[in-house]
Amino acid sequence: MLNENSMKKSIVVIVLVMAAMSVFAQKEMTFVVEGPEKSYNQVRVVNETSLENFNCRVIVYNEDKSQKEVYGSFELKERGDSDSNTKSLDRIPKGATLGIQLPKSVKKPLSFYVEYKDYPLFDVIVIHLTDSDGGYEEI
Repeated sequence: MLNENSMKKSIVVIVLVMAAMSVFAQKEMTFVVEGPEKSYNQVRVVNETSLENFNCRVIVYNEDKSQKEVYGSFELKERGDSDSNTKSLDRIPKGATLGIQLPKSVKKPLSFYVEYKDYPLFDVIVIHLTDSDGGYEEI
């Protein structure tokens, strides 16, 4: 049985995922880092789009929403490909705002959702890039 804190955390995560999935057709998509850990030391981007061979970057923002730094650049090939970036001394704290920037050459509107993974050596923010239409064509 879930205790009250677990239920609150679950509801917050669900609301955040739903909010993140509602972001459509933006060149820059932002979200606030949540999840169970106090900080994270790796970001992974997963290509779940129909696009191939493109790059994106993840930005860390200051509290005033100005750009603090580029956390990393990610090279994505075909659907299912992923790329990770670990800055050994830079941990991303819970509550930080991150943004995903796509190059101007990416014309197709994309969306995303975020999950958090706890591995023995890494606490990972996993960003799943998806096609914003979310559908498929019938044959």
